[in-house]
Amino acid sequence: MLVRLFRSARADRNRFIALYLSMGFGLLVTATLFVYEARIIIVADGLGDEEAFAVLGTANRVLNGLENAETGQRGYLLTGDESYLQPYQQGVRDLDDTVLRLHQVVVGDQKSVELVRRLQIAKTDKVTELVRTIELARSGNRNAAIALVQTNEGKRYMEGLHSELDLLLDDWRQKWKVAVQEAHQRLFFGTAALAVIAVLVCCLMMYTVFVQRRAFARMHAYSATLDQQATQDALTGLPNRRRLLTALDALGALAEPGFRRTVLLYLDVDGFKSVNDALGHSAGDALLRRLAESLRAATRQNDVLGRVGGDELVLLAPDCSDDGKLRELAGRLVSCVRAVGKNEFGGRFPIGVSIGIATYPASCHRCRSKICVKTWRAANA
Repeated sequence: MLVRLFRSARADRNRFIALYLSMGFGLLVTATLFVYEARIIIVADGLGDEEAFAVLGTANRVLNGLENAETGQRGYLLTGDESYLQPYQQGVRDLDDTVLRLHQVVVGDQKSVELVRRLQIAKTDKVTELVRTIELARSGNRNAAIALVQTNEGKRYMEGLHSELDLLLDDWRQKWKVAVQEAHQRLFFGTAALAVIAVLVCCLMMYTVFVQRRAFARMHAYSATLDQQATQDALTGLPNRRRLLTALDALGALAEPGFRRTVLLYLDVDGFKSVNDALGHSAGDALLRRLAESLRAATRQNDVLGRVGGDELVLLAPDCSDDGKLRELAGRLVSCVRAVGKNEFGGRFPIGVSIGIATYPASCHRCRSKICVKTWRAANA
């Protein structure tokens, strides 16, 4: 039984360690997944935002460049003031730079590349129209330049530019919106996965607590069994010498004025050696077990019957102040031993018992000490 309890406790300990390692590994994996997923979402979202903002910002600069160039053209045609040519020239340069920048930022998206190509064609047509009007005005044909403007050719080019820019802006706004939705979905599913892992870890912790409680219970049972074996005779199941001494110490600690007499009966089984010599030790062991059962049944509930040697037993009987009851108890013990010898061997072996009795405190006035010792001997002839 001890071996089984020890193995069970050791298995629970190993299982307990494995569960704690599993929990630690699970928490580590959870933290790693969380950091990784958060980093992927943040980086992807950041890259998407940066790319979308770059396209949107560059497209807006194209519009600003067109408006500046057209404002300079209109001002020069209306006033003839050369100072209006400065914003016109700056706007044309900005248009070239921003369209080139648009080509660079949308290079990975085929649809956007096509839109920028069409936008560049529209920009070239519009700039060509602006250049023609400026050159006509500077050559003295101001009326011809104004007439060219009034044909609404530039307006058509401008509307085409706006149309292509709107398509590009709408496309990238939609891309940015989809990227944000995907980031939110990934964050949601990542959070859900982490929540599931957290629930699993919590379940694992609950199971670990259960295993821990069971392991502690088994260890307690193992310890209790060891304590019991340390104070119990393995052959008969009776208390051993250590338990008897502990009981005597406890009674001694309680000894006060008015303490009722305690009796110690020392029993030495007669004829036991004959059984061992004739039938072997297994028969002697069986006889001792049978004697232990019979004597224990003959004692009171508060009495302590223990085995202190091979065929030697001790009965501790507290609160036994009546000599008549004491003689009755001793006679009952003698009868039990005789009955066992008769039942077991049919009178073949002279099984009997010698009983020595010590009392505390002594009940006879002739005893000088507080302990009175008497001897009872009875045996089958």
